[in-house]
Amino acid sequence: MRALIIDDSRANRMVLQRILKELAFETTEAENALDAIWTLNKGEDIALITVDYNMPKMTGTQFVRLVREKPELGEVRIIMITSENSPQRREEALQAGANEFLVKPFTKEMIEEKLAALGLGSKTPPAPEKPPETSDDA
Repeated sequence: MRALIIDDSRANRMVLQRILKELAFETTEAENALDAIWTLNKGEDIALITVDYNMPKMTGTQFVRLVREKPELGEVRIIMITSENSPQRREEALQAGANEFLVKPFTKEMIEEKLAALGLGSKTPPAPEKPPETSDDA
């Protein structure tokens, strides 16, 4: 699977790239939303987008809204990442079309949990308990 990492901070892109590669993703990077749109228009098969909220030229929320307007990108999962831990920021991201919201600083385990919630990770949610089997030998 391929992930597109969008963040104006090279250090943040490198951290996400390392984590996602450890989780078997191929990665493509963009330092702003306009570069990311160019990448998406090339037609790469992107399964996941991580996008920082605060970026120059276009915010992460504006980018998410643009992506969600394109039917061909409807299946792409989007995780909004920000250092602003406020309910308003979370609500804004989710209403724009982000699937998940993650606050910096984050860990590999936090990324794994978000991917599992999106059906993209190796960690799978626990299966519901099955009722005990009954025997027909009675």
